[in-house]
Amino acid sequence: MQTISLPPNLTGWVASEKLDGIRAIWTGEFFMTRQGKILNAPAWFTAGMPDVRLDGEIYMGRGSFNQLVSTIQKKGSNWDGVQYHVFDYADNSATITDGIAKLQTLSLPSHVKLVEHRTIANHDELDAWEKQVVDGGGEGLVIRRASSKYRGTFGDGMLKVKRLFPDIERWQG
Repeated sequence: MQTISLPPNLTGWVASEKLDGIRAIWTGEFFMTRQGKILNAPAWFTAGMPDVRLDGEIYMGRGSFNQLVSTIQKKGSNWDGVQYHVFDYADNSATITDGIAKLQTLSLPSHVKLVEHRTIANHDELDAWEKQVVDGGGEGLVIRRASSKYRGTFGDGMLKVKRLFPDIERWQG
């Protein structure tokens, strides 16, 4: 775990909540983890999914990670209560801003949610939203340079904003 400094100027960055779920790519045909493991989602869960590549989290809500893992690993499970929260249009040629706009045009099943993205003006705004998320049981935020291209990994242009210790102003990257 590496402690990093946030960019001094947040103009041109967007933020979204860092969800505590299972990261999953929708390939246009099936769900798979970043490591390439295929997730055996039930037919109702994949029905109506678009024929485009998406990046997101298989998710059941804040504080439910263990329940999620149990649900999707149980043989014969119908994935009741599971949702797919999409945060990226997984296209390496599109900027983050363009990808977010493309997501808005998709027709998605009711169990698929688009993750909220906010333009962040300054550190005070980022701190206030991060505090609200953490106080509500969330994990933290992810910030991304809006002009960067989709990469699917953390690094230059994509950072986790997550308190190492809730009472200390330190950030994890």
